[in-house]
Amino acid sequence: MQQLLMKIKLPSIKSATTTATLLTFGFSILVLVINMLTGVLTARYLGPTGRGEQTAMVIWSQFLAFSMAFGIPSALIFNIKKFTANAAQLYVTSLRMGVAFGLLAMGIGIVLLPIWLKSFSDPVILFAQCSMVLCPFFVISQINNAAMQVRGEYKQYNKQRYLAPLCTLTGLAILIVTGTMNAYTSALAYLIPSIPFITATTIRLLRAYKPIEKIKGWSSFRKLISYGMGSYGNDLMGNVSYYVDQIIIAGMLNAKHLGLYAVAVSLSRMVNIFSTSIIAVLFPKASGLEKEQAVVLTFRVFRISTFVALLASGCLMVVAPFVFHVLYGPDFKEALGVFRLLLLEVSIGGGTMVLAQVFMAMGKPKIVTLLQALGLLLVIPLLMVLVPKFGLIGAGAAMLSSVLLRFCFILLNVRFILRMKIPPLVVTMDDLRWLKSMLDRKRGAPI
Repeated sequence: MQQLLMKIKLPSIKSATTTATLLTFGFSILVLVINMLTGVLTARYLGPTGRGEQTAMVIWSQFLAFSMAFGIPSALIFNIKKFTANAAQLYVTSLRMGVAFGLLAMGIGIVLLPIWLKSFSDPVILFAQCSMVLCPFFVISQINNAAMQVRGEYKQYNKQRYLAPLCTLTGLAILIVTGTMNAYTSALAYLIPSIPFITATTIRLLRAYKPIEKIKGWSSFRKLISYGMGSYGNDLMGNVSYYVDQIIIAGMLNAKHLGLYAVAVSLSRMVNIFSTSIIAVLFPKASGLEKEQAVVLTFRVFRISTFVALLASGCLMVVAPFVFHVLYGPDFKEALGVFRLLLLEVSIGGGTMVLAQVFMAMGKPKIVTLLQALGLLLVIPLLMVLVPKFGLIGAGAAMLSSVLLRFCFILLNVRFILRMKIPPLVVTMDDLRWLKSMLDRKRGAPI
């Protein structure tokens, strides 16, 4: 594999990937700081119970919108790369599909929420049902993000990523100053700000693609749904994996426990910026490479991002008692144990999703879907058994066990499906030299 690393020359790919990744990573840090501040404000002013009620009201519209996207964002990236001349048709068709799928998500949420949130008050359930009207917007947001990524518009993509949470932070500050902060008003501050940005981005992309002829949607629909349904399982499993712990806790424990867990999840996902920043760039770039090149590039960025994530996790584990006390107050100290488990889960899970991009790029999304499904087949029963018995610690243990299984299956499929020797998993000096050369190349260059 070291010989292969020396033989493969990817100067343009390396350069473009590094620039976009650094830009995305920089904005991810900004978004991280903003989200941390919003989390601190809501925890301080709402307490564990109020934070849990807010989470229950906000999470469902986002969860169902992501669950009902049917793989269209990934399909849009893949097909525009493959059929560049049909980009306008593909984008417009994906928007139409996104609206339809968003309406489907809205209907499912309105029916399901009163059943699952039975331990919450009626006003909380009603608010969560009303928030379902935003599902079509959130589906379209995913499609727009995919379009911006495949167009290389990382400045616009990242600008939208931080402006919406910045508006949320501003809204929370106004609520605090005016004395109107509660679970319901703070939930609105989380849900509403992204809508104008989603609308403006959709209009801009429609103008950019300039579909001057009548869109023949059937051909584009077949292309999108063909890849999308293969990718959908992966997207769905990844989305369910992201939310399933909070959803099960909402159904099996009370609002206080959900509030404690939501704070632990929010803080632990700080280390996720390394993998999410890379994934946003890696899939579009790797889709244009040969198998050997894609594997080499993917494992290299996996080693670097996972090393940094684990290093950051170790530091956070040490300072966690101080951080929780200063930022959230003594009421949230019960979340310390599960927070440490979730740090490991997020670090390993982020690396796993980086490795999964090689299958997506090779047009094998069903492989990743199977891997995600196997992880969920373990985590859901574990959560159902361990949460009632051990509470929040049980949830953390279940999530960590699931991600370890998915990581092992990713490696096995690299070996037996792609028929390639598994590259080194631990960061090497060659990786660090490569990273340094990329940083030196971009130092002082405009982005």
